[in-house]
Amino acid sequence: MTTHRTDKAKLKTAKLSVKVACILTCLSSIAFSETVTIYRDGWGVPHIYGETDRAVAFGYGYVQAKDRLAAITRNIAESTGHLSAIEGPSAVGSDFQQRLWRHEAVARRELETMAPETVEWVEAFAAGIEHFATALPNPIPLTIKNSDILSLGRFLYWRSILDQLETEMKRNEDSNPSDCVNKGTLWGLAPERSVEDAVTLAIDPAESWAPGRRWYEAHLHGPSIHAWGFTYPGLPLPVFGHNRSAGWGWLPGGPDTGDIYRLRFDNGSSNKYTWQSRTRYAFTDTFSIAVKGSPRRTMIGLTSHLGPIISRTGRVGYAYRIPDRIQAGQISQLHAMVRAENFRSFYASIRASQLGPATLLFGDKDGSLFYIRSGAVPIRPESVDWYRPVTTDIGSDWLGYHVQEDLIQIVDPHAGWIVDAGTSPDLVASYAPLTPDRFSDYIYNHASGKESVISRRLRSILRSTARVTLGETNSIVMDTYLIDSELWIHALSVSANVLESKWNADEETAWGQLSGWDGRVEPEALAPAFYRSWRKACNSAGRLIDQNSIVTRSPLPMDTRKQLVAAFRKAVKQHKTRFGHLDVRWREVHRFRSGQHSLGLPGIDDVDLKSIRSVQTHRTNVIDYGVSGQSAPTVMVFKPSGVESFSAIPFGQSDDLNSPHSWDQGEALFKTGRLKPTRFDTKPRDLKKNMVIRLPDDL
Repeated sequence: MTTHRTDKAKLKTAKLSVKVACILTCLSSIAFSETVTIYRDGWGVPHIYGETDRAVAFGYGYVQAKDRLAAITRNIAESTGHLSAIEGPSAVGSDFQQRLWRHEAVARRELETMAPETVEWVEAFAAGIEHFATALPNPIPLTIKNSDILSLGRFLYWRSILDQLETEMKRNEDSNPSDCVNKGTLWGLAPERSVEDAVTLAIDPAESWAPGRRWYEAHLHGPSIHAWGFTYPGLPLPVFGHNRSAGWGWLPGGPDTGDIYRLRFDNGSSNKYTWQSRTRYAFTDTFSIAVKGSPRRTMIGLTSHLGPIISRTGRVGYAYRIPDRIQAGQISQLHAMVRAENFRSFYASIRASQLGPATLLFGDKDGSLFYIRSGAVPIRPESVDWYRPVTTDIGSDWLGYHVQEDLIQIVDPHAGWIVDAGTSPDLVASYAPLTPDRFSDYIYNHASGKESVISRRLRSILRSTARVTLGETNSIVMDTYLIDSELWIHALSVSANVLESKWNADEETAWGQLSGWDGRVEPEALAPAFYRSWRKACNSAGRLIDQNSIVTRSPLPMDTRKQLVAAFRKAVKQHKTRFGHLDVRWREVHRFRSGQHSLGLPGIDDVDLKSIRSVQTHRTNVIDYGVSGQSAPTVMVFKPSGVESFSAIPFGQSDDLNSPHSWDQGEALFKTGRLKPTRFDTKPRDLKKNMVIRLPDDL
């Protein structure tokens, strides 16, 4: 390999706006040149242009490794069941479970039947990762197999299915089939509801901010692909994004796609069990797991014909059953989705149902707006309660699989908008016939008529706005209004007046903060910190406070009035004791950090305290630091003239703390509630090259 560098002085003094480019050239076995040019925009986001699709995939792997190599290697180790060799005994349980699920073996089988163009894409992507690692000044010996990439895809999408199964395992007799869990937000506008006269999508999955789950952004341009989007480190295609004609958003969760079976073995050490009045035997696997700093662990797994035994006590074991239609075809499906140019081709691309239970929102330049709760859904007998572990009696077997047309979906809703943010299917679009009587319970998989407070706010905004501007769309996505806060403050005011309460000096200060507050949870605001303290004091009163009367503006019961005032007085004392004063700005107690950088963090996600900018935190002393939640707020506009998109992430494009792009988006965009234009389809002549790398002949 020969490396040429030009304009070294300019490279050394590069600022954020400098566009860095790489030309990666390789010779194929038939002796023609494949060239990929990688440019970076002012945010460090790569724009990858290749003469062949293989070259684009190679460049994608190379630049991902440059920005996120540690995250890639960890993700692959976790998905293949080798994380303990990196992180020690704490990862043994994870390794054991991934090996039980046989991600690697299934991935190898998938490669035998995968379309050649997808195999070539995966192979080139893996080669790009390896090339970067081995070309470092201190080379890292790294081998990335094609099956590793497929294993990672299977593992990442497997999480949604396992979440559903774990809920079934824990569900008690009184629980509802599904809670209104907000796993992010998806909403869209038809052309008639947008001032842009174009389909508009807003996407924001709630995801961990850990390095392996932080979204990676890139532009891909080759002979058969022109796309932009976000992916997980180590995946070779966008998880959500758009091409020149169409795009989609994604959230985990949807129909019920798996079940747990309660198996009864002959005795505590037997592998023999009865299924549908027939004797069967579970087979054992022995796994040898390398553990950093400890001896190898030998673990024995037990697998029934239904699936692995995840839990066993004595004679009773629980088998987790996942549709055998879901193999390792996640990358193949993503490859088809990213090339879909209209509703018809997108609908065909998702028919494989390899993404587990998934909620998808699609739009295109033709004006189509489409929503579906997708997944490989077994046909189940109605006589069985499928929301809890089921027995192996006659009648508890699956009867096949539903076709895609059976699932909850809607095209071009009459109201011109769709919202899903922990939203019941019957509420995702006004006048839509998505009522529970039209679907099996396990397809509906939600308590009808119920939604999260974030969903309620989003639907209220869209119902009350005839046509939404692009600026309003971006503002909604980054909205920090603490939902229902004005109703609670109004209830306190009414209660204090009725009870003729007299505030002391500290209480006057606290009341002044609340009464003058606009409800926005912004870093410089004083009220949010005290409001949270007051609401926590209210929660300790339990049912003595009638919350329904507060949020519906109904007459307040006397007990509620008394408890609201009492909680206020209590919160003033506790807040001052905890912080030493009452003038606590939100940025002092609610922050996000990376390396030496730390900034005030807008938004909130606490018990009963929600904003659309939903951020989960972990407390260190008295400060809450962001760890998950809003992770890639994105807006896509599908104009006939071309697709425009806007986005931001909490930190930056690179995990290298010495890079200016490790933190720039967090400081300039995420903290301030702004989205940047992605500059999709920027012409190469508008981007500047200043680094050249020539690749070896044997790629």
